[in-house]
Amino acid sequence: MNNEKKGKVRTVAVNERGQIVIPEDIRRELGIESSTTLVLIEKDGEIVMKKESEILSALDDNAFWGAVVKDSMRRAWNKEDEVWDKLARRELEKNG
Repeated sequence: MNNEKKGKVRTVAVNERGQIVIPEDIRRELGIESSTTLVLIEKDGEIVMKKESEILSALDDNAFWGAVVKDSMRRAWNKEDEVWDKLARRELEKNG
């Protein structure tokens, strides 16, 4: 039984505004569309990029990732941020 995950390696350039382009084949395979919100997590000098929907699901499913995400969001975003507002509302509903 082969449990290896197959991945791709791509090179992307960062422009003067700090933007990158995610290659089309990767966007297609991962279901990333123009309306998709992504969350960047910096840890130990690396960047992990996840869909917001996956992060919100992980908050319910995985305590470790939930703690990492909550801490990162708390440090990185202010309460006016739309993503933080969604998370804060969700936590309030969950905890009553």
